[in-house]
Amino acid sequence: MSKQTLKRRPGGEQLIEALLGGALFGFAATRRGRNLTTMRMVGMGLVVAAFAPTFTRKLLRVGAARRRIHLRTTLQLDRPVHEVFEFCRDFENFPRVIQSIRCIADYQDGRSRWEVISPSGEILAWDTRVTKYVPNTVIAWQSMPGSVVDCDGLIRFSPSAQGGTALQIEIDYDPGHTGVADAIRAMFDAPRTEQLESDLARANFYLAAQPPATTLDADDHAEVSD
Repeated sequence: MSKQTLKRRPGGEQLIEALLGGALFGFAATRRGRNLTTMRMVGMGLVVAAFAPTFTRKLLRVGAARRRIHLRTTLQLDRPVHEVFEFCRDFENFPRVIQSIRCIADYQDGRSRWEVISPSGEILAWDTRVTKYVPNTVIAWQSMPGSVVDCDGLIRFSPSAQGGTALQIEIDYDPGHTGVADAIRAMFDAPRTEQLESDLARANFYLAAQPPATTLDADDHAEVSD
């Protein structure tokens, strides 16, 4: 049988995909509390993936899709608008609610530095600028051109009938690159959009436990509008 005939046989690619699938299932089964085993399984997946470029491309596409965020949601909070706005206007508060954010340095002049951890443990950092700011009404931001991620967000604030706050939230997040290791880990983590929705659902409990905020002069942020 010629090499050309072997190359055309689908069974070879299917076997490789089966091996990679077995490695991934093994990784998923042992990932909690067994760091060394996890590392071995990820390494096995990488080795096998090297022999299956077609499957690797599929893996990267699916992994990248699970890392993207396209969220449009409304959140009801049991605190008045001015208190919720005071919390949100300082981006350094966001990591207290959103677990995927490692830290944010808010320079209080419309600029901030964001850091998140990728599924493989790599720290991704980028600069963000405020694009719209109307006290007690709206905050919007976007990553600077050339950032490692493309990130845009917008929060609209309005009073609810119960005296609380209704938040209209729009967030888009797209990493510029997804490697094989990130794709493998993303396959076994919840999609980022689901993770973010879960975090935001807990925001009401967090804010409810905080003492009443003192309304500060909102003019220390320059008002920006489209």
